[in-house]
Amino acid sequence: MKKILFLFFIGAFIINPDLASAQCCSAGNPAGGDGSNDGLSKNNWRVFLSYKYSFSEDFYEKTKNIGSLYDQKSYFNYTHFSLTYGLSTRISLYSELGYFLNKTKEINLGEKDIISASGLGDIGLNVRYIALNTVKPISQLVFSAGAKAPIGAFHEELNGAVIPISLQPSSGAFKYNASIFYSRKKATSKFGWNSFALFELSSTINKGFLIYHYGNYFQYALAGTYTFLPNFSLIANSKFEWRGKDKREEGLLIESTGSRVLYLNPQLVYSLPSKWSFVLMSEIPIYKNVNGSQITNQFSFQIGIKKSLSLLNNKTSE
Repeated sequence: MKKILFLFFIGAFIINPDLASAQCCSAGNPAGGDGSNDGLSKNNWRVFLSYKYSFSEDFYEKTKNIGSLYDQKSYFNYTHFSLTYGLSTRISLYSELGYFLNKTKEINLGEKDIISASGLGDIGLNVRYIALNTVKPISQLVFSAGAKAPIGAFHEELNGAVIPISLQPSSGAFKYNASIFYSRKKATSKFGWNSFALFELSSTINKGFLIYHYGNYFQYALAGTYTFLPNFSLIANSKFEWRGKDKREEGLLIESTGSRVLYLNPQLVYSLPSKWSFVLMSEIPIYKNVNGSQITNQFSFQIGIKKSLSLLNNKTSE
């Protein structure tokens, strides 16, 4: 009987995507990347590899925490790889690919049941154009545009039933984005700051059994940096995310989708003269305002390692 209830619950996710909304587990690669949005000099490379964990539990109606529905929990374990290359003095290429070790939802219907999937997410490619690059002060203005392609699994099933969209490793849709980044720091100062804005829109998923369109996405971040030891930097970052409502067939808006969330995103960076860097960062939501009723993110953290290198004269440089 419990298995029947469980399968009925999954079926409700498929029939009514309102129930499937989960800010922690939106399909495809999590928004973010390697934490660097700058452009590189010609023939310079930057490689980044990271692991991210995210956990969601509380349901919200607008700004009100209403607790947990059916004792639900959602979480994912995610690995991310990105590569940035300085194609010329002005243009850099950025690519990324992610793999979900798991995207999981736990539901208590008398006993704990688990819906889970794993696999490749989306692959992304961006072109970054350095519009301004100065030495005194050290500053950059970078414009970027790109797309993500859904190369990962999007038909994951459990006991013959397709699992919710929010738990699929891939988003199932092509996504297109544009962004602007500006950073500024005096050469003699330990302090600096940067700002980043990104807009993303999605194509419509049309799989026959499913017609679905993700809402538009906007992100704005403002950060201050402080070098408190020769090799240590602390980044105090605030990030605002706006998500529009998703749509079904005939443009029908899905009520329990879309949100406005403000995060604190502190980062600690340890850099070595050999151009290796170790990164620790976290996301902590401090304000949530959702449409309808949605499960919301409690926290996430990410650890990563960067390596910068240059092909010029076979020397490692920035």
